[in-house]
Amino acid sequence: MHMHNASSPSMRGRRIAAIASAAALICSFGAVGATPAFADTYSSDLVATAEGAVTRGTIPAGALSVVNFAPKWGDKQANKASMLATMEQAHANGVKMIVFPEMALTGYVSSSDPDSPAYRMAVSQAETTASPITQEIAAKAKEYGMWVVYGTPERIPGDSSHAYNSAFAISPEGKVSSYQKIAPVEGAWATPGTTPVILQTEWGLMGLSICYDTYANPEIERYYAAQGVGLLVNPTATSRSYTDIDGDGVKDGKGWEWYYRNRLESIASRDGLVIASADLVGPDGYADENGKQPYDFPGGSVILTGSFAGANYAAGLNEDGSIAVGTEGALTNAKDLRLSTPSTTQVANDFHPDYYAKWYGELADRKDAGESLSYSFGSTDGPKVAVANVSGVWADKAANTKMMAKYAEQAHADGVDLLVFPETVLTGYDSTDPKGDADAHSVNAEVNRVLAASDDYMQVLLAEKVKGADGDTTRGESVQRMAQLAKDYGMYIVFGLAEMPDGGPIVDGGVKKVYNSAAICFPDGHTESYQKMHRAGSEETVWSVPGNTPVMFEMPEWTGKDGSALKAGVNICRDGHFYPELGRYYAASGAELLIHPTATGGNPWYRETRIGSYTDRDGMAAVTANLWGQDGYPIDSDGKPIYSVDANGETVSSGKDVAGYNYSGVGRDSFRSTSLIINAWGRKNGTSFDYATGSALDTSGTGNGATADVTKDWYFGQGGFDPDNLETRTMDLSRAGFRITNFQPRLYSQMYDVLAQRTVPGYSAMYSTGSPLDTSALDEPAAKADAAIASPSEYTAESVEPVQEALFDARSLLGNTTFSAEQQPLVEAAAAELNTALAGLEKVASTPADPAEPNQPATPADPVDTPAGTPADPQSPSGPADGTVDAPATAAGAPAIGALSSTGSQIALVAALALMGVAGGSVLIVAKRKAHVE
Repeated sequence: MHMHNASSPSMRGRRIAAIASAAALICSFGAVGATPAFADTYSSDLVATAEGAVTRGTIPAGALSVVNFAPKWGDKQANKASMLATMEQAHANGVKMIVFPEMALTGYVSSSDPDSPAYRMAVSQAETTASPITQEIAAKAKEYGMWVVYGTPERIPGDSSHAYNSAFAISPEGKVSSYQKIAPVEGAWATPGTTPVILQTEWGLMGLSICYDTYANPEIERYYAAQGVGLLVNPTATSRSYTDIDGDGVKDGKGWEWYYRNRLESIASRDGLVIASADLVGPDGYADENGKQPYDFPGGSVILTGSFAGANYAAGLNEDGSIAVGTEGALTNAKDLRLSTPSTTQVANDFHPDYYAKWYGELADRKDAGESLSYSFGSTDGPKVAVANVSGVWADKAANTKMMAKYAEQAHADGVDLLVFPETVLTGYDSTDPKGDADAHSVNAEVNRVLAASDDYMQVLLAEKVKGADGDTTRGESVQRMAQLAKDYGMYIVFGLAEMPDGGPIVDGGVKKVYNSAAICFPDGHTESYQKMHRAGSEETVWSVPGNTPVMFEMPEWTGKDGSALKAGVNICRDGHFYPELGRYYAASGAELLIHPTATGGNPWYRETRIGSYTDRDGMAAVTANLWGQDGYPIDSDGKPIYSVDANGETVSSGKDVAGYNYSGVGRDSFRSTSLIINAWGRKNGTSFDYATGSALDTSGTGNGATADVTKDWYFGQGGFDPDNLETRTMDLSRAGFRITNFQPRLYSQMYDVLAQRTVPGYSAMYSTGSPLDTSALDEPAAKADAAIASPSEYTAESVEPVQEALFDARSLLGNTTFSAEQQPLVEAAAAELNTALAGLEKVASTPADPAEPNQPATPADPVDTPAGTPADPQSPSGPADGTVDAPATAAGAPAIGALSSTGSQIALVAALALMGVAGGSVLIVAKRKAHVE
């Protein structure tokens, strides 16, 4: 514990440490290097900006389906058959889009061991968009006029050791598009994708995202939302915290459900997206010698939307409101779902893709230079923090400074290291019409004279200069007072106020404006400020301008396991609630603590899902202080101000009782959602999450402002002091630190750059404009391959098989509409692979004809199951109608790796049927294959 006596050695050491970090790590836009970006936004931008693009529409009830799917591990034929049967039933029920989970076609794999059966299965059984199984499913999608989305490993041209973890999206016209998981967590077999995918549906734009992409990388869905996407499709295989918590042998969905809901609901409510999420269900994975499979998925597929007040589910809930787990089957939306363009990704609402592109570019430069963007603080010795649940007296800085001083004194007595007050606590939040004496209704007579004499907003008239060294008297009086208290108490103090720019008010549209800021007072007496970037509508835009500078600072009194100082980042209210980019920048820059003054009426669900995400997802503990009490000037029961000025500018009182405050009105509360102090749950109580609630967060009882019995003794009003309103906790930062697998800042920088080029006037692009993928190098070898496959009696089956495999890769690229020239190396690899296979073709040895039978054709050296030239069943392009396969023996109880694979280098050709393809002029070979498992 740190002692806070002003003369103590620890107190003096803190001042020295604070002076040493006086620069405070104030972050600004770093120079973004010229490192080429391997990030492909070309096609998604084309779709979103296409003339006539549909962004608004309604998905009718019963038209959208998500499937709790139980795959047979390694058996693509069985899984394909199950998917087709589910599609058939869905079609009969009028479904127009069906979503299967991640890796539904093969079963789930997580492995980094190339010699393991699981790793080999994922790679060898990988599909292409041109493979027979894919095309069979596509044919049914076209027949049914249905969108079909499902997960599968996908081949990478030229790479036989890895695959993509992909989602294939098939349109009602049978067109197959592929999305490659951008941040795979399945081990070394899965190569990260680099291409966001947006597709046009009849209802609006659809964006694809797989599992961890959705839960841990908000940049992807933010890009989609800013491009006008209204439907987010999430094939997933998630089972985090799905475990038996009471020892009855039955897994409980409580911990998993908290995680799942926290991630999905925050997205739906923040960005206004409809989300269709389909999860695997039941045991899965390569079985051990006892037949035990390593994974067990809960199902829990859902369809939901969100609002400021909460989430709305159209499918997937039990009658008690919990998510249904443990059952197979398809679920459909029970009500119409409206797709629209969200407001929080519009530049008019302070969405700043130009800022974000630079921030992520800076992170990418650091990563490219070899710096790790993964951190672990790893220490339980964190600061003792406090939040003050208070509301300031409107337009009375003197009263509010006095109030804050009392709380600082109490915090000092309680041994607090960091004290955080709410947004705009120094002046009050409400912005009242400033014309004439229309706003001269403060209880402070001196302030009323100032308000009555000016047409500037109250916040502008009362704004203070913030930044300065200890003893700098150019700072505002209130700032100087709080800075002195921070120095006297050896404490960090953060509070909200209107900040005067160095050059005076900024004139915007003929109106004088200032910053909505947080003052940061250091133990050495110096002060810094953070200026809010994302303002909350007209309440703030009328008097404030947005800032543009992230602010991080070190707290060197606390160090992590590697000796590095604790780092904190600051944002205000909407910055954190609706715009995750800034918090992500802080976390990826090494911040372990988020300081968040706010003024919100959001309920506890809203507060915990938004701010708690930074803790659970990004590894930052959070301290968020909200206004608690009334705001605005006092009014009587008729809504008239209690205080006003007379003709001489003197304040007079009506003498009537106060019945409310103008910000909310008579008899209504302004702010009654309390502050939060959030740590990761860690191993508190010896459990990985809170078994009572399922939560992975430890709020230690904070955030209960909506619960009357918890706060019945608290002061609720303006400018009052009550020790009960001060909540203190000691931070456990052992789990703090940003650790996002396959984090791709360069891709995200380019995504925001694309948005900024289109929406921010005068913006200078950071990256070159994309161009189409050039597949001309594949035309000639593909034609030669078609000819070779069309002549099965001319070449040996063994030499034709690699040609067919390479042709699948080539066809997938020839028909690709999501890749741009960024992916040109894949074309080169596919062309080389196909040319090599063609060079390896071997002629069938000729046998002299029997003189007695001069018209008898030569016998192929390697006979096939069906005579050459016999057309295959067009309804079964992937193999024999009976579905038989030749599979190797497996351990007892272990599922065999599916024997029929349309792709993969470790496949032995047993028999082949030549099929002259009609669609697209392609020639396919339909083969019965043997899976190769060592």
